[in-house]
Amino acid sequence: MGGTIPPEISLLRESFESLILTRQLQLKGAIPTEVGMLTKLTELRLLTTNILGTIPTELGLLQSLGMLWITDCHLSGRIPSEVGILGSLSTLVLSMPDLTGSVPSELFQLSGLECVLIDRCYGLNMEYVLQDAIWKMQQLEDLTLRSRILGNKISIPTEIGTMIELTSLRVVDWNLHSTIPNQVGKLEKLVSNQISGTVPPALLELTNLVHLDLGYNQLEGTLSPDFFSQLTKLEVLVINGNHFSGSIPTEVGRLSSLWKLELQNTSVSGTLPTELLLLKGLASLVVTNTSLSGSIPESLWDKMYQKEIKCYGHPPCKSLSVKTNKTVCHGTSLCGCDCGPCQTN
Repeated sequence: MGGTIPPEISLLRESFESLILTRQLQLKGAIPTEVGMLTKLTELRLLTTNILGTIPTELGLLQSLGMLWITDCHLSGRIPSEVGILGSLSTLVLSMPDLTGSVPSELFQLSGLECVLIDRCYGLNMEYVLQDAIWKMQQLEDLTLRSRILGNKISIPTEIGTMIELTSLRVVDWNLHSTIPNQVGKLEKLVSNQISGTVPPALLELTNLVHLDLGYNQLEGTLSPDFFSQLTKLEVLVINGNHFSGSIPTEVGRLSSLWKLELQNTSVSGTLPTELLLLKGLASLVVTNTSLSGSIPESLWDKMYQKEIKCYGHPPCKSLSVKTNKTVCHGTSLCGCDCGPCQTN
């Protein structure tokens, strides 16, 4: 297609309800202010385009807009405060490193906003967002904040306990240096980094949790058996890059829905528990750079093979991971199959 978005787009105001512009259209230039005349728009998505300029203030006229999704464009400047008067907005996704300034405080007054994703907006001043504003949005269900904050260390406040609808929280690339607060609501998905201390007992009360990613934090201690016996709905468990030690509890066999388990770059030791065989859907097990030792049960190799996990090695062998055999074995004392022969007495 190519070209720019013509001002005449306003002539479609009676028929346009959804406007999705992607890379395939090869558009360039600025967003015309006439977009604000498309008052029936319920969805506006600009995805990976060469559109330049700023976000026009006229977007505030789109009172029927329920989704505003702008990612990987070349827009710069500030987020206009007029975005904060989009009374029908339920989903806001912004991923543009050239944005500057602060997130408008008006945005946090939108009572219908359910999903917020602000990703890789490294030019934005986000400290106010995480320290105060965002936690007042009690209706939020899905929150992703990924940005770098320099200077002050940020903590997740206890006010998160008032976000009674929140089921998914991802806080990435923040200067977080805190424990996980006990008031973590009824989360089903938790992803965060740069937090320290031990896993709080309140986390074990999140019985609806299906996705838990605590990778590359400063968490420490042993893996409590309760961690596995109480979070029985877990499908994904990622605890890479922490200071966990001790063995993998046999209670891991109670996670009947688990399909992905990643423990690499920890001090977890001992042997792989045979209870892993109870996990019928297990498709990815990664234990690189741990203190695990002993032989890998042949029945576990067989089980993973039956799940049609790819095989690697010379000669080919059933692998514990969808990655290469080095990913499974490297930095461990495991033996058997591609991990090398086990010594015999």
